[in-house]
Amino acid sequence: MAITIKKIERGPKLTLWERSFVPEILRGMWITSRHFFHNMKTLTQEFALGGGRSKRSIMTLYYPEERPVTPVAYRGRPVLVRGANGLEKCVACGLCEAACPPHCISIVGAERDNGDRYPTTYTLDGAKCIFCGRCEEVCPKEAIVMSDDWAELCTYDRGEMLYDKERLLRPEASLARRLAFLRNNAFSKARYQ
Repeated sequence: MAITIKKIERGPKLTLWERSFVPEILRGMWITSRHFFHNMKTLTQEFALGGGRSKRSIMTLYYPEERPVTPVAYRGRPVLVRGANGLEKCVACGLCEAACPPHCISIVGAERDNGDRYPTTYTLDGAKCIFCGRCEEVCPKEAIVMSDDWAELCTYDRGEMLYDKERLLRPEASLARRLAFLRNNAFSKARYQ
């Protein structure tokens, strides 16, 4: 079998006009101008004619006046679920603490007079959390879920990123969308059967 060797052309031969980069500069200016005037026309129509975001053809989001709609599967800051009786659903089993890869959760549990376990302290270090969702997956009581918090996570003080139990508690009604997603998720169905 004969081997054929092909010579690879490393530097294409450019004409003087191509070497001046004038065609590419003009093409780039044309694309930029087209986007600029399209966006200017859209914004002028939006503000002059009204209609807000529904009439807008560009994807710009005017944050913080307009908040993005996060998908149900979004994994924001983990929060604890407060049941309908006003108490946390957490039984301080420690599974979330054991499953957490960066070890950002710490729990100290105790027992109530009726024998139910509960966390006396539950601390989440938001500076270490990697939002993996393992704490949510291993929780047998649906006591910790990933919320849609994302904007409130930014701070200049690391001390504000240490969340205690009271800052983590959210009413179950406000997390109904996420809890329904977990119950219908194919990965979680085995847990409920």
